[in-house]
Amino acid sequence: MRWLVIYLLLIAVIWLFVTNRVWRRGLLAFSTIVFGVFMLIFTLTQRDTDGEVKTADRFTEVRRQESVTYGAVKTTDIAIGQTSLTNPVRTVFDSAGRERAEPDLFRWQLQTSLTNRSTEFTVASVTLRVTLYSCPVFYDVVQADIDPGKLNANCTVIGTRTVGFDPLELKPAESYQGEQVVTFPNQPEPRNPRYWIKVQTVTAKQAG
Repeated sequence: MRWLVIYLLLIAVIWLFVTNRVWRRGLLAFSTIVFGVFMLIFTLTQRDTDGEVKTADRFTEVRRQESVTYGAVKTTDIAIGQTSLTNPVRTVFDSAGRERAEPDLFRWQLQTSLTNRSTEFTVASVTLRVTLYSCPVFYDVVQADIDPGKLNANCTVIGTRTVGFDPLELKPAESYQGEQVVTFPNQPEPRNPRYWIKVQTVTAKQAG
């Protein structure tokens, strides 16, 4: 019965479309409006879908770059070579007005060698953590033989800070000689100083 009603309605619509000009024009106008609305909705939906795809692609690319930048090279892939942390010389005058040179105990000249041990990635930046110690007078271990565990057991930390080398273009197996003047906030006067340096962070990029 339902299909019969639909069939009769379809015949009536076709008959009116053929015989009635006003009905025909109205039906054409209605069809045009419906088609236009459909195309508008389809276009907006497609645009949103394309935008979502592009956004997802950009997000994936950003995540990939972040992974390369921050996770590709480990801190252990950076070898710290020969280093020195010394006080630069400053000029002072005594009570008689005589000029003399003496070390500036609150400023430090850091010199270090960094080697990229990664075989795949170029190092873009390195951040070092430098810890300064004041040791008792009987502590006679030379800096080259320092063991961090024994250093912490025998000496007192009097300053800690980070030192960044950025930007770098340190390709696999290449070395970099870095130099910076370093100060430690609220540092007391050092006695028999020692120091320890370790790599804190590394960023990298794909080797070209």
